[in-house]
Amino acid sequence: MRYKQFILLLLLVFAFSSAIFAQTPQGSSVVHNIHKINSQVLGEERTVIVRVPLNYNQADTKFPVVYMLDAHAPQNSMMVGIVEQQSWSGMMPEMIVVGIQNTNRTRDLTPTKTQREDSGGGDKFLDFLEKEVIPMVEKNYRTQPFRVFAGHSLGGLMTVYAFVSRPDLFNAYIAASPVLHWDNDFVIKRAEEVFKQNKDWKKTMFIALGDEPDYVKGFNSFQDLLKKTKPKNFEYEFQQFKNDNHGSVVLPAYYAGFRKIFAGWTPPTTGNLTDLENHYKNLSKRFGYEIKIPETMLNQVGYQLLGANRFDEAIAAFRKNVENYPNSANVYDSLAEAFEKNGQLKQAAEFYEKAYKRAEINGETQLAQTAKANFERISTKLK
Repeated sequence: MRYKQFILLLLLVFAFSSAIFAQTPQGSSVVHNIHKINSQVLGEERTVIVRVPLNYNQADTKFPVVYMLDAHAPQNSMMVGIVEQQSWSGMMPEMIVVGIQNTNRTRDLTPTKTQREDSGGGDKFLDFLEKEVIPMVEKNYRTQPFRVFAGHSLGGLMTVYAFVSRPDLFNAYIAASPVLHWDNDFVIKRAEEVFKQNKDWKKTMFIALGDEPDYVKGFNSFQDLLKKTKPKNFEYEFQQFKNDNHGSVVLPAYYAGFRKIFAGWTPPTTGNLTDLENHYKNLSKRFGYEIKIPETMLNQVGYQLLGANRFDEAIAAFRKNVENYPNSANVYDSLAEAFEKNGQLKQAAEFYEKAYKRAEINGETQLAQTAKANFERISTKLK
């Protein structure tokens, strides 16, 4: 996709997400939940915005999480827009988005004390994330053990510092215009010591810069360090967007960062069930948690097989979907249809019944009515 087309698309998604955010009552939406944390670590109240996928309450799926700094309304909506559009297009998984709002930005997002007023509270802020924010999210939401940390400017500096100081806290990092020259390249020097460890990192980091001459030295120094040390299983990419400034670069940086982290997410197009299963097994191994074939994708494969009169293979695909997504009404309905077309009416009636009962629980009125009618029709034939 050309860059201008990408920007236009993201602006449309951004506008949609902003409208949702503006109209959402605080604390009541399945789209955005506002949490007020009375932080014992920081000694103040902090606001955390949690966005869950639109279908979150209709399934029991668990999701990876992206934790984003500087979660003022436009930036939070931008992040949500990127995740929604890219997951919808199959380029990455759907994610829970956790936005952390600021109070004293300089204090929280700098790792050392300098002449700059209120600086140096970075370690305490990471304590806040580790001991209060992440436990709150993982207690209240269905999460997978894969966390992405994203930040811009001083937030980008804190993103890189989180890796060098607490590498077990996050799995992947996106840093837009990080202030890597902070305190005489403190974080880069710390990284040099960290990379002396003979360790299998299994991390991904993406760092972006706009047309920002003051930031180039630190950007290049950190990149040179990684090229020299070659840390094992540490995937990284540095990219400069010379048509963007310090403020605008955050959008292409976050977009490209997710593309780097989830490179290879898209499955093969063979339509072969075995190929799909192998693809998602490999993804599961790579990301460290079980990644199932998406329900809609597996359903499509099943119907392709059904259309080719490959009934046993279609039934196997639909059964796999039932196994993966037992709280979905549609998976039972599809399996019932396959059984019916294969002349297995008893099994068809069984799964039409399961389909309409699950649809009633899920509040899917139209599917419940259709599946119930099919159940009654097949039951009459059996009699």
